[in-house]
Amino acid sequence: MERLRGNRPILLIWIAVCALLILVTRGQITTGIGWDPDDQLRMVQLRDWLGGQSWFDTTQYRIGEPDSQPMHWPRWVEVPLALLFLLLKPLIGSAAAETAAMVAVPLVTLGLAMVLVAKITEQIFERPIAILAAALTATAVPIVAQIRPMRVDHHGWQIVLALAALWTMFWPAKRKGGIALGAALALWLSISLEGLPISAAFIVLLIWRWIFRTEEGVRLLWTLLSFLLASALLYLGSQGRFDVAANYCDALSPAHLLACVAGAAVILPAIKWLPANMPLRVASLALAGVPALAIFYSLAPQCVGGAFNTMDPLVREYWLVNVLEGLPIWYQNGKTMVTLLGGSILVGLGSLIYILRVRPDRIDRDHLSVLVYAFLWALVLSLFVQRATAVAAAFALPFLAWAVHQAFLRARGIGNTLTRIFATAGVVLLIMPGPVAIALFNSVTAEEQNEEGGADSALCQSDQSLARLNALPRSNILAPFDFGPRILLLTQHSVLATSHHRNDLAMGDQIRIFTGSPDTARALLEAHNIRYIVVCEGEAELDIYGERHPDGFWATLSRDQRPQWLQPVHIRDNRLRIWRVTAKDLPNNI
Repeated sequence: MERLRGNRPILLIWIAVCALLILVTRGQITTGIGWDPDDQLRMVQLRDWLGGQSWFDTTQYRIGEPDSQPMHWPRWVEVPLALLFLLLKPLIGSAAAETAAMVAVPLVTLGLAMVLVAKITEQIFERPIAILAAALTATAVPIVAQIRPMRVDHHGWQIVLALAALWTMFWPAKRKGGIALGAALALWLSISLEGLPISAAFIVLLIWRWIFRTEEGVRLLWTLLSFLLASALLYLGSQGRFDVAANYCDALSPAHLLACVAGAAVILPAIKWLPANMPLRVASLALAGVPALAIFYSLAPQCVGGAFNTMDPLVREYWLVNVLEGLPIWYQNGKTMVTLLGGSILVGLGSLIYILRVRPDRIDRDHLSVLVYAFLWALVLSLFVQRATAVAAAFALPFLAWAVHQAFLRARGIGNTLTRIFATAGVVLLIMPGPVAIALFNSVTAEEQNEEGGADSALCQSDQSLARLNALPRSNILAPFDFGPRILLLTQHSVLATSHHRNDLAMGDQIRIFTGSPDTARALLEAHNIRYIVVCEGEAELDIYGERHPDGFWATLSRDQRPQWLQPVHIRDNRLRIWRVTAKDLPNNI
């Protein structure tokens, strides 16, 4: 009861934040569709599972037929969505239950993140600052972008698991802390290998402490044991078998697990029995790396160069380098930079520098060093991989809360009434420089955006337009990558490719169709049994094809120079451009 009362302020704050987020995102909620292609395809995968597809089979059979590939997403994050959907379906129907699950699960995820932020903060600062840090979670744009209603992809859970891993580093019980940390890292990496750099950071810190401080070997030992056991169980739980030959570079595979086991066979006995001798411990680490690297290279040599090492070079050139969330911060536009870094990250960094300079009393320096290490590691990573800014923002929240608390106290201590009012109001800029800057950006560029957009473009790309494709007979469709998941979600059609790299062979063929000659395009369309081409003009993907290949298939088609084997198709009340691919040796009017 005492613990419940202590968390009551966070609960009330969370309820208020939930109400606000539902209000702000009500437009997206009413569509019943996720925010981006990942959210949309996640719901397609969930529907397939609930519709009878095996838990162990994540193949998207309506993408890239007949060479469909399994997705790199295990089903773990679908479990809470499925449970809530099945619970609500008898009460409110399938469509409403699905939408309710897409609203509720991200909000619960946000609540978990807020609680963890508070628990981490109170390891260093006072309880009021911890509650403030929990509240400020809702002002961190990179976090809210990943944890909001209708955002059901795995990124929100990655933030929660990163915070959980950091929290365990403060546990005084080293054995329990190690077991919890290993389990958190195992679940994180089972969900996505995107967590590998931060996971490695925690292990590196524990290894460093083991080398220089004997007692930290207990936490390291149990972290590694827990990680190995949990990873094996999660892998078997998601795959149903252990096939040494089935190794993917973008997900936890047998090669990764066996490499970890080989390294652990050396390092675990060293942690347990080696004396507190620095050269011996460093030598044992080097020795452990030899069998680990040897096994990984022998089982998955194709993965040595990274998760995308085996990708079709054409897909890398036209698609991967344009996926901004995987690129360094300097490739982002000014608005995105301010959105991601402005707020908890930059203010938190400034606050950290100030704390290190003034060294305030009553701060546990051991705990502070752990938080500083985790934040700086995540910050550096976020500069090179844009999607990592969410974790960096989460780790920065304790510092932001301390800065806001101190600024507010000083503002309230100003004697002059007018100055005190302005200073207190100025704290808002400290809390939300990112959102305030975004508002300024939007006010300046609103007219330009309206000119670039237009009603026709919005209608063409709307869910209602794509849903009207149900008027066509069930077919294979060629559409821009980002259209694919919505077509799968809203219709019974299949698509050649989506913006998901496991099907890179189909993605490569889609690029070749749009950029090649009409003859090349027809041969590939027939090879994939494509019956319709569906596009909206002005789509960024298509613009790239047209600019680079002015004589290619899409460039000529956009100039209304269609080949004889394409027949325009018109569907009422939309602006989609649709062509039917006619069979060879048949006239156009059949």
